[in-house]
This record gives sequence, C-alpha cells and structure tokens, in this order.
Amino acid sequence: MAKKNQRPEQTVIEELRERLTVLRGMLPTLTRPAANKAMTELLAIMGEIESTRADLDPIKDPGASFDPTNPETAGRLVALALIAQDKVPLARIARTYGSGVYAIYYQGDHPAYAAVTRTETPIYVGKADPKMPDARTSREQGPQLYGRLADHRRMIKTVGEYASKNSLPHPLKIDDFLCRRLVCATNAQLVAERHLIGTFKPIWNNEVGICWGISKHGDAAKTRANKRSPWDVMHPGRAWAMAESLEDKMSPDVIVERITEHFDVHRPYHNRVRIVRQFLATFTQHAAMTAEETSEDDDAVGISLAGEQPAE
Repeated sequence: MAKKNQRPEQTVIEELRERLTVLRGMLPTLTRPAANKAMTELLAIMGEIESTRADLDPIKDPGASFDPTNPETAGRLVALALIAQDKVPLARIARTYGSGVYAIYYQGDHPAYAAVTRTETPIYVGKADPKMPDARTSREQGPQLYGRLADHRRMIKTVGEYASKNSLPHPLKIDDFLCRRLVCATNAQLVAERHLIGTFKPIWNNEVGICWGISKHGDAAKTRANKRSPWDVMHPGRAWAMAESLEDKMSPDVIVERITEHFDVHRPYHNRVRIVRQFLATFTQHAAMTAEETSEDDDAVGISLAGEQPAE
C-alpha cells in the first residue's frame, strides 16, 4: 500500500515487493509444469528489471568486458588467425609438426557445390588434437594437423579415382581443393573449431547434418547396421562404405536439395572482409554517448560515483 507523500516510483517498487511476497507463499502449491512456467517468466522479468536499472544508472554499462584469458575469446582469435593464412593446394601440403585447426575449400565444377565454389566459405573445417595432451611445442604436438589433412586428401583421391574409373559424372579431383591450416597452442583448437563451424556451417561437417561422412573410417562389426553416410552416397568409392548390406542415409536428390536450401539461408562468404567484420563484431562493446556535449554536472556525477568527492 502506498505511503503518504511517497514518490510514484517508490510506490511501484513497494508493489513489486508485495507481489513477490505473495508469489513466494504460492510456491509450495505449484505443480511442476506451473513452477517451470513461473521460472521462465521470472527470468524474463529479471531481464526487464536489470534493463530498467541500467537506464537509471548515470554511468552506462559497456557490455561484456574483454577478457583475453577467456577460452571463448581465444577461440575466436584462433579462428580469425586461420582466415589470415594463405590458401594452399591440398595436393601440395608439406609434412609439418603441429596441431591446430584447418579449413578445406572447393573450386571444382560439381553442380551440388556451385554456390560455395571459389568462395571464402569452406566445404569442411576441422581440428587436430596434439599427440601429447600437455604438448608445449609444435614438435611435441606431433604432425597431427598434417595427418588430418593428408587423411582427407586420401579420401578425396579414393572416391575421385573410383568415379573416373567408372565414368561417374563430376568426379572429385584433388587439384580442385585448397586449404588453410593454423598451428596453435594446445587446447586452443577446441573452441576455435566450434567458432569456425558456427560461422561457416560447412556442408561436409557432421554438425551441420547435410553431407557429412568424410571423416568416417568404417564401422565396427557390431555397428554394421549403420546407414551409408550422405558423403559416401554423393561420392562412392570407399570399399567399406559400398557394402551391399548398407542402406543410404539419404538419396542423392534429397542431399542436393538440402544443400541448395542450406545455401539459400546461409549465403557463402565471397571475401574475407565480411568474415573479419563478423568476428570483430563479437568483441564490440556499447559505444555509450550522450545526446549532447557533456556538462560539468555529468563530470561531477562520474567523480562522485567513482568514490571521489567533486571539488568545491
């Protein structure tokens, strides 16, 4: 109940407190579905209250503080550093030490991949974990990054040679693939891979769920009932994936349709400028600015709230 001579805003705040008291008294009587719904609505109200409190505060919140030690920050920086690397032919990558992240790009004439051909959107991204979990140098990490790319290269060659030998249309050619790779500190590759997948949504990655399967190396005997991966449907040639007992996970027509729909929603990147801007946008804080030039009163408030008294 409002008190005499109480300011309107104080009246509203008192009413909020009273309503919360009533709600607390009801908690023991709520069913689980009702309690869950109440929790969801309270969380939404908490956000509104915090927004209102921020509007009242003369000192504005810049948003999330930039923390160089945060794994998420490190992951974004590693992903950005990968984009800074030159593309090199997958057929010509040298054997080197190091673990990290990589991206594979397609520049061939396969019609299913026309939207992504010769763009800055990779067809696949991945990571290579170090040979030693606590490796401190690239030599201690082992040639893991090279090993992953060499494995993909071998798979592409296998299905490409099979397609050419059997006169299948649009065979994959190893010369149509480029890659970027980045050796990074141990464990930095973990979050970086997630950011790369989230940014580019490459159609050959399992997480995207469209044409996955290039990373498979066969099924154990107890899992032979698994279905043929979409990648093996599109690009036959790996002996274990051609077993007659396997059924296709999806038909080629469905896979192509899903690829087309994917690129309609997720437009490929055609230059690195847009990619860099998107990565940098995640570090942007609120650029707080007053409606007009600041006054001495504004400066005085700032000094007072910072713990110092304004000069007399």
